[in-house]
Amino acid sequence: MIKRFICAIKGVSKVALLALIAIGLTACTTNETAPTHNYGVVTSGDFDFMRHGVVTYSWHPESEQVYLSEKYDKTVVTDLVREAIKERLSLKGYQLKSGAGDVVVGFGLAEESELNDESIFDAIQLSTGVPFYSDDGKVSEKGSLYIAFFVPNSEVIQWQALAQSGIQPDLEPSESKQRVMGFVEMLFRRVPER
Repeated sequence: MIKRFICAIKGVSKVALLALIAIGLTACTTNETAPTHNYGVVTSGDFDFMRHGVVTYSWHPESEQVYLSEKYDKTVVTDLVREAIKERLSLKGYQLKSGAGDVVVGFGLAEESELNDESIFDAIQLSTGVPFYSDDGKVSEKGSLYIAFFVPNSEVIQWQALAQSGIQPDLEPSESKQRVMGFVEMLFRRVPER
């Protein structure tokens, strides 16, 4: 009698264990959905060179390289990015200098149809490798923002970043400004404060 009871308990335990495993596996199975990305960022270098004695910055003479189609006002977009960089560096305690600053900052902008990822990689050796999709699942055109920091009188890049995102051409000017400010803030989060 006791043997039958023990065998019955073992049988129930095995069934219960199998049921729990099946439930657990069922809960783990989900439909795979393609990951969506709002942006891709890759950086190289660091800001250690800015920790001591760097309080001013100036623009690189070849800064503001812009590869945009006729759909965009290059001056407006360039001004937007330049102002975002100035504002973020100012908040960190750095001052723009008209002559040579303690650090030299350069930036560039590109629309994928005007400058593709391969060309960008050939020029700066950075690639996010991230595709972007519209709300309806179609591949979206990328916009790229490149920022680089140099020490004066040197072409050696101390820090550089490439940020890419799907272009959203129908944004209001205030939304575009907020978007650019968000990217620059994210990229500069490790810039030392003065």
